[in-house]
Amino acid sequence: MSFKIRNALTLGAFSALAAAQTVPPKLDASCADVVIFMARGNDAPYHDGRTFPFVEATCGKLTAQGKSCDYIDIQFDVTLGGDYCNQVAEGARNGISQITAFHEKCPCSHIVVNGYSEGAHVVGDVLGGPGGCTFVSTGLDNNSAAGKAVAAALLWGDVMHTANQPYNVLDGADKQANGRKPEDLARLNRYAPVLRSYCAAGDPVCAGGNIVADHLNYFELYTDDASSWVVSKIDNVAPLPSCAVSSSSVVSSATSAVVTQSSAIAPTLSSMVTVTATPTMVESSATETPCSTSPAMVSPFPSPVPYNPGSCVLEVHVEYAYV
Repeated sequence: MSFKIRNALTLGAFSALAAAQTVPPKLDASCADVVIFMARGNDAPYHDGRTFPFVEATCGKLTAQGKSCDYIDIQFDVTLGGDYCNQVAEGARNGISQITAFHEKCPCSHIVVNGYSEGAHVVGDVLGGPGGCTFVSTGLDNNSAAGKAVAAALLWGDVMHTANQPYNVLDGADKQANGRKPEDLARLNRYAPVLRSYCAAGDPVCAGGNIVADHLNYFELYTDDASSWVVSKIDNVAPLPSCAVSSSSVVSSATSAVVTQSSAIAPTLSSMVTVTATPTMVESSATETPCSTSPAMVSPFPSPVPYNPGSCVLEVHVEYAYV
């Protein structure tokens, strides 16, 4: 089986202003109560000003409850015009590896995974294995220790958004531009109880609509709703099995590298790519796997990198061709 992926900047836009890919990813975090793994959109910088308000809002609400919060970037290339499937595969493999390694270091931390646009495709593949693009993976096992630590996962404007799933929200819940095949969807749906997928009906990427703004303004409109949902999931989640209760609690850090800011003009392009591929505050006891600690440093996080792609979005069409 092969998959034809067409990348196109649509709706008549001839150029887009985007932050240059010079911002280093944040690849580690302290053993906070909650750590958010972020997967960026196509041609977006790490620490993206469009999506980062979700981190700030979620961590702000958790901090108000006395919980600690930090974040990590899932590392993968999002260069405009690059090999889309290779980018998604890189993000999925790195995401699984990063989440697994972090959980081994911090078994008491609850994990949230958040992805936007191409990053939502990556997050879906982290949890469920490949959808649309083919590579060897079955996703993060939901019965593994790291999989059980995932308390919430969010997809925004997902390239592989599939209609009529119980975790879909907004008026695009019953629509799709591509969608996962049944066997791919079944793997993703292992995480259905902790999953939420935002898709607006006019979004060209997730719903096949023709309103670019619907793809670009999710975080302006729904950050408060999404962050409150995440906090509710954290409030109701059971303590992780590896963490017993003791009288001492651990406070996290929110350290992050200082980033530089720049911008570049990204040209409109179209390409055809064919891809074939064979507890609340963290409390612990020495009688269980101990929670490691880091020096405490509270938010606010450094200012996010401004990012405004203008009026064009990356639209990815997945055509299943049986060969």
